[in-house]
Amino acid sequence: MSPVTVVINKILLGWVAFGAGFAVAGGFIAFISLIGIVTRLAGITKTADHIPVYENSMAMGILLFNLLSLYQPVFSWIFPAAGYSIIYLSSLFTGIFAGCLAGALAEVVNIIPIFSRRVKLRKGFPYMVKAAALGKCIGCLIQFYLFNL
Repeated sequence: MSPVTVVINKILLGWVAFGAGFAVAGGFIAFISLIGIVTRLAGITKTADHIPVYENSMAMGILLFNLLSLYQPVFSWIFPAAGYSIIYLSSLFTGIFAGCLAGALAEVVNIIPIFSRRVKLRKGFPYMVKAAALGKCIGCLIQFYLFNL
């Protein structure tokens, strides 16, 4: 292939990836708004008048951390300590958000009562939760050690 063709292919690939990223991020924000995490947390904290601020902060956070992950090599040699603190902070907030998302999904779908009625689970519900957590942990370890090494 000629160098011009390679450059054109890379530019087109960049535009497609950029557009796909925007589509996925837009779908993600729409999904989060649909299940009502932001409004539920604002209702719990009695700050419902600040919902637009929360939604804008969520969109800006997604944009900022996408840019940080895209330009990670640049930040790693300019600010090595800042890079680690950014990773730790983003991990903390991602964990908090994942917990809120799981709680909101379970509450919106009412999966726990429906599941326990269908399998006729009267006792042993804590064991089921522990088994799910253990399965998640083992699955993460298998994925880390088998596919990332």
